[in-house]
Amino acid sequence: MNLLFVDDNHACVETLVDIASGLGHTAAVAHDGAACLALTSSEHFDRIFLDISLPDADGREICSAIRAAGPSSDARIIAMTGHTDFVEGSGDTDFDGFLLKPISLQALELFLLSR
Repeated sequence: MNLLFVDDNHACVETLVDIASGLGHTAAVAHDGAACLALTSSEHFDRIFLDISLPDADGREICSAIRAAGPSSDARIIAMTGHTDFVEGSGDTDFDGFLLKPISLQALELFLLSR
């Protein structure tokens, strides 16, 4: 699968990329909303793991923008957050799932294996 990891925490992203690559996936990285939108407007991703608190944008707005148009509009988009209150009140978002930080290998694998 072609994956995109979007997070301003460089160490977190590099760990996730290493895990995904080790499982045979191709992974790209963006560290802010602008870079994410640039990538998703020109390339198709099967899964996008998107931090909800980026320095330049709200992850919910980025998710909606990806869904609106472009080659990745049909991607499964998974929110990444350390805020349990976001997950509990997330019924009205465009996200396909949620990963709580710190992200476990088992949780990441579940989203990589799910359809």
